[in-house]
Amino acid sequence: MALKIELSVASLPRIEGLVPRRLDTALFGVGSFSDTESRFGIEKGVWRTINGYSGGRYEKPSHEDPGDHVEVVMVEYASLSLTYGQLLDIFLNRCGDWEDSFPQCVSYIFVKNESEKRLAEAAFARYKLCSGNSSDVKISAYKTFYKAEQWRQKCFLRSAPLLMDELLHVYPNEERLLQSTLATRLNGILGQCLSRNIPESIFPDDFELYDLSEKAAAILKNAVSLPVNKMWHNNEIKGVLSL
Repeated sequence: MALKIELSVASLPRIEGLVPRRLDTALFGVGSFSDTESRFGIEKGVWRTINGYSGGRYEKPSHEDPGDHVEVVMVEYASLSLTYGQLLDIFLNRCGDWEDSFPQCVSYIFVKNESEKRLAEAAFARYKLCSGNSSDVKISAYKTFYKAEQWRQKCFLRSAPLLMDELLHVYPNEERLLQSTLATRLNGILGQCLSRNIPESIFPDDFELYDLSEKAAAILKNAVSLPVNKMWHNNEIKGVLSL
């Protein structure tokens, strides 16, 4: 079930007014959730992403003590424009890249019913056949989702203090901001700018609906235009995210 977020959209960026009333959820786990969250954040049809812990029995998981849980990303999406099968393909292609670098990481797909289980099994079989990747993915029953600490949400957006400061003047509080569609989009853009597999065109076609100031918009435009190999150097990253 999607987390209930009540926001008055009258004074918020226009993108928030376009969020469908009904959103479905999907739960994925792979290594560290920060990179997976940003990958989903740029997808059309995905409206919110929330980091957390799931998969175990421990009742109070945290960053310091996750117990038997794994780090997961809850994806809230509109199934009329983005199917569960398409989400699976996005996740499997992303987790394959992740496990090439960190083979000790195990990926998880948490399914809510038999239909999702069949789709997940078929998607994984297709992925292995097409990619030749031997990485394992565990398909498990959907369990209780525990939202991660506030400071572990939208880590790439947090690395841009000017953007965060501007948005904190727009949203009622940091909690509402971090669970917003705009935060999801911005975190996705910034995260994928630091990706080794950045798409040729990452800038969203709904950018005008973000209602950012000229200076905040310039941060994103500079981040997108900076060569990927330079974005991996801390000094370059710091400079482009804090104009």
